[in-house]
Amino acid sequence: VTLVSPETGRPRPTVLEALPEPLTAAEHGLMVGVPVPADKRVHHGNWTAWPNIRWALTHMDELRASGRISRGPGPVDPLPPTEPAETGIDLDGLAIDNGSGGSWTLDEMLHCTYTDAFLVLHRGRVVDERYFNGMGRSTRHGMFSMTKTFTGILALLAVEDGAMGLDDPVVDHVPELADTAYAPTTVRNLLDMTDGIRFVEDYADNGSDIHRYAVAMAFTPAPEDWDGPDGIHEAILRFQARSEVPGAVFLYKSVTTDVLAWVTARATGRRWIDGVSEGIWGPMGAEEDAMVILDNHGIAVSSGGMSCTVRDLARFGRMLGRSGRVGEGADERQVIPTAVADDLVAGGTPYPGSGGGYPTREGWTFHRQCWNLQGVMGAFMPMGVHGQRLFCHPGKDLVVAKFGSHPVTGNVFTDVTHESLYRQLLERC
Repeated sequence: VTLVSPETGRPRPTVLEALPEPLTAAEHGLMVGVPVPADKRVHHGNWTAWPNIRWALTHMDELRASGRISRGPGPVDPLPPTEPAETGIDLDGLAIDNGSGGSWTLDEMLHCTYTDAFLVLHRGRVVDERYFNGMGRSTRHGMFSMTKTFTGILALLAVEDGAMGLDDPVVDHVPELADTAYAPTTVRNLLDMTDGIRFVEDYADNGSDIHRYAVAMAFTPAPEDWDGPDGIHEAILRFQARSEVPGAVFLYKSVTTDVLAWVTARATGRRWIDGVSEGIWGPMGAEEDAMVILDNHGIAVSSGGMSCTVRDLARFGRMLGRSGRVGEGADERQVIPTAVADDLVAGGTPYPGSGGGYPTREGWTFHRQCWNLQGVMGAFMPMGVHGQRLFCHPGKDLVVAKFGSHPVTGNVFTDVTHESLYRQLLERC
């Protein structure tokens, strides 16, 4: 039986097996004790397993070599609090589609989707801010593929500055790609993931390309018999197969983001980590430094390695939704050019069929390294696996930032539930 959401008419992902109880890392006894018992230790070799991920995502820079994304000496963009009654957003009255034919309150939804942090920002004021699983306002949390949107912005900034063009062949900037499947692609193809290389990003299949790539970039440890590449760039140079011609079909693949980062770094002469620090993070008024995982050669994992606080994540989303601006009145300032922010937010042409292969994402697009729902509900949404979502609606000046440590890797599993939440919040704005 295929269940259908009454709000959208779209299929819900079927629940094939019972999920584990949403106990916290502390309730699981993870990393507690001196010394920590062997079966409760979280390390590079087991951090992605349940329940270890509940602890790992708030300690990413303790598990792998990491670089600091500095907020710099500038002012913090304030996030003043407000009461829901002042905005008309009744959070207590939500009835959120739970994906199985019933509904949840907001409290139930946050608990049952393994939420670690949740923040609602409306017109620049905090309507709701909650922390779970040991998190607090200054705790950094792994973002996974939300990181891709930062990489997309750096590329667009390079285009805006004239360092490269959207239709530049990638080999113009990284000649080493001439002997790979990326040889015929352009910067535009990379930005929108229409490069056409053969790459399977199936998180449930341990033999798929994404799992081998995770080993190459030191996200997960190499097995003893590993004969694969060492490092992001070496892995990229080994991709030889294509499934489509460039520009024809969208196919989500993390490796393409790291190719884009390499091309951008070559074009600008600036490391990814410096570009984010100096071009985005510091100027936008972040409250805390962010971090990013590095591969064995010091290259930032630009496709999914960042960690930040939920408050800074919300700041980032609102900045993009306000055409690259932060601050109010006399304190308002431009962080990134309007053309860059508006290009990313605008979205692209919806994919034929079910959302580029995602049955719950019909009408969505993936544009400039960011998921986009302009054609569905006028919003854009950077996302990362295991429950990382940043829903931004520029028209309503609404931002919903959420960190999680869900046992199911792919976010399709909870798309229907989150879309239900966002639609109801928009109705109340």
